[in-house]
Amino acid sequence: MKKKMKNYKKANTELKIERKKDAIQSNDGSIHLYEDEQKSLQRKLQRLNERQQDLAMK
Repeated sequence: MKKKMKNYKKANTELKIERKKDAIQSNDGSIHLYEDEQKSLQRKLQRLNERQQDLAMK
């Protein structure tokens, strides 16, 4: 009986660890999407600033 309980606790702990890993990976994916979007917006802003400077020079 003790061995079954020990195996159950081990399996339960491993399951919790896997769930946490999945949650972390999901959050990492969201963070990467956010970072990519932020970089894209920064590039667009830079291009707009360059166009604005070009128009100001003309």
